[in-house]
Amino acid sequence: MADAIIARYQPTIDVLTHHGWDHSNSIVLHGIEKIYLHNKNAQYLDYIKNYADDYINADGSINGLLTTLDGMHPGVVCLFLYQQTGEDKYRLAAQTMRNHLLGSDTKPSTFNKTPDGGYWHKNDAKYKNVVSVDGLYMKDPFLVRYGVMFNEPNTINAALEQVLLVAQRSFNIRTNLAFHAWSYDKSPVWADPITGQANQHWSRASGWFAMALVDILEHLPKDHTDYSKITYLYQRLAQGIKAAQNPANGLWYQVLDAYNQPDNYPEISSSGMMVYALQKGVALKLLPSEYSLLAKRGWQGMQTYIKTYADGGPQITSVAPGMSSQTGYQAYVDIKPISVPSTEPIQYSHGYIGVLMAASVMETFEHYTLQHLPILID
Repeated sequence: MADAIIARYQPTIDVLTHHGWDHSNSIVLHGIEKIYLHNKNAQYLDYIKNYADDYINADGSINGLLTTLDGMHPGVVCLFLYQQTGEDKYRLAAQTMRNHLLGSDTKPSTFNKTPDGGYWHKNDAKYKNVVSVDGLYMKDPFLVRYGVMFNEPNTINAALEQVLLVAQRSFNIRTNLAFHAWSYDKSPVWADPITGQANQHWSRASGWFAMALVDILEHLPKDHTDYSKITYLYQRLAQGIKAAQNPANGLWYQVLDAYNQPDNYPEISSSGMMVYALQKGVALKLLPSEYSLLAKRGWQGMQTYIKTYADGGPQITSVAPGMSSQTGYQAYVDIKPISVPSTEPIQYSHGYIGVLMAASVMETFEHYTLQHLPILID
């Protein structure tokens, strides 16, 4: 899969999305990074580096920074490249990303927050006082890794504060799944007038959430005061993911807790996210081994939706396009799945990330180690 992506999108992954310094590019590179950590293929490292070098200057400043949480995800690329190359510009770029969100001694953050402290998903009128579960994955694993690498407890705590706030507002204790988003104002048409929560469990939202939690727990020191809280939240979410898996094919569906509805459909990007989050949780001894069987069943089910494209490489089918919170169940399932690659003018990278992340733990599970954990820098 990684080889096909590199062959298709030259000179960088931005040929796929044209979104610049944004998660739609960096999530694919993050998946390639996971594969690189196992096979050490220099071509993979070069491909990631070529993308980053289009935006990162020698002083660590970054061209095209966005004031959206989606624009924060490339921070993980900066950390990865600093670990692999030792080039200081990547450390400085990671610092730029950290300060862009959290602010610094000389420049405050320009990101808006709800009155109770949650980051708006985007700094625009549509997302005013709207907190999306997706945003956790875009920023908080990066912040925790950054805080551990550079011994900044306040950065770690800022990330965990966001995770626990979003969980408090968006996690459904009845289903053990996350609602797509939450509105402080309760004014969007999709928001519950009492709770402000979205009314459906969109599959990819819980997928982002699950990956965020397990990646945070991989790096968070076990003696941190919030470690047990994050672990408990992750384990509860894993229970919800287990219950939402279709036992007939091992997959997870667009509306996560309604796989038995005839108009619902298997969603392959989130299925890959669930596979990754569960299998990695077993590897980290956060989940019992039975969850590995769920991951394997999901991985096997995904293969049915990986086809051969015209160029001879793999095509990922049955992938939901990007979307904001919808008004209800029917609105979610009426958004039909797409494939990547395709001949459509707009291409979505989410199918790639699901398969890459799942492959990084399923195809190498017997060799999975924590060798990629960052070394604490004093």
